[in-house]
Amino acid sequence: MPMYEYRCRKCGRYFEMLRRMAEADRDLECPECRSGEVERLFSAFSTVGCGSPGSGRFT
Repeated sequence: MPMYEYRCRKCGRYFEMLRRMAEADRDLECPECRSGEVERLFSAFSTVGCGSPGSGRFT
């Protein structure tokens, strides 16, 4: 399951949740103020390649 980041529009709290992709935006509630005014944020992600550090080669 992917990890999603959210922000409450009412109290401004940021939080993360593990959710199925099909349920990413369904039935959300802020854990702080219990508001349903929650928006999903765009998240950055990272990847790791194989190979020697600094070699510039990935296998």
